[in-house]
Amino acid sequence: MSDRHGVELADFWSRTAAQLIDAAWMLPLGFVLVTLGEGVRGGQALSAGADLLLQLISALIILQFWVTRQASPGKMLMRLRVVDAETGGMPPFPRLVARYVGYIISGLPLGLGYFWMLWDPRRQCWHDRLARTLVVQDPPRG
Repeated sequence: MSDRHGVELADFWSRTAAQLIDAAWMLPLGFVLVTLGEGVRGGQALSAGADLLLQLISALIILQFWVTRQASPGKMLMRLRVVDAETGGMPPFPRLVARYVGYIISGLPLGLGYFWMLWDPRRQCWHDRLARTLVVQDPPRG
């Protein structure tokens, strides 16, 4: 399916695979950060503030990928990119932040916001609609 800019919109399974790939590298990174944090605290569990800091570090890593590559590592492997829904270009940074926060909103009601793309005409999840972004499929290389 293409949008009005002639780009191919990413399908559900490509986006799901990208999310799983991202989880595969973010979970070990989180484990290392938690282990380091507990080591600093003498083996005690992380405080709420430390947990919040861990979430902030994760968000900054993903945002850095979106700003520099328009894609997380999982999206890059699946040849997907996050684009501005109106121009097809790079979304402004504040909207990328809104998109990241929108992941929480998409996941709250049993993940309904993620499944929304299955019947949305532009294949947008709730976080895409909030940030006015699309996820597009890049053409094959070569």
